[in-house]
Amino acid sequence: SSDFRSAAPVFSAAPSQHRRRAMLGRPTLVARALSRSLPVVSGIAPRATLGAVRWSTHDSLAVTEVRKGMILMNQGQYWEVKDWQPAKQGRGAASYEVTYDELDTGKVRVHKFSSGARVTKVEPDRSDCEVMYHTGSGNEEKKVVLADADYNEIELPMARFHGMTPAQLPEGTKVLLYTDDEAIVKVSVRA
Repeated sequence: SSDFRSAAPVFSAAPSQHRRRAMLGRPTLVARALSRSLPVVSGIAPRATLGAVRWSTHDSLAVTEVRKGMILMNQGQYWEVKDWQPAKQGRGAASYEVTYDELDTGKVRVHKFSSGARVTKVEPDRSDCEVMYHTGSGNEEKKVVLADADYNEIELPMARFHGMTPAQLPEGTKVLLYTDDEAIVKVSVRA
């Protein structure tokens, strides 16, 4: 005859030798398994960009979740949100006005979205760079050559530094470079 109490496991205050061995090996095993499977599980592999592993991300979100300071990708352009306002007239459907900077041209624009619209939020990679030298003169396009932390050279047209002249970017000037994979999203000069 089987008794319910005899089928229940017996726990003691001290774990058995087998349990101790299992508990000691588990954190290391889990850490090893996570480090090996993380890129496969997440579906995103790390990229080597500008000398280091980068993890820029893209998230689709409703226009109602957009906030000031976010970087969006819409219609093939990168936008930095300056202002976001809901607008509704009478009994009509709500719409949302987003004021943004086009990051490649520096122009401020306004776009109106319907209430059900979705946009792509981008969280770019950031790397600290330093101005090394300038190239181009006369009719040639002027370019600025930057060096990242690993001394890789990155050549950017002067047009990416909105409202600045080569004289305002002497050698040694600190620059923040925001990238999404291989695309340059934003260039910001540190004061």
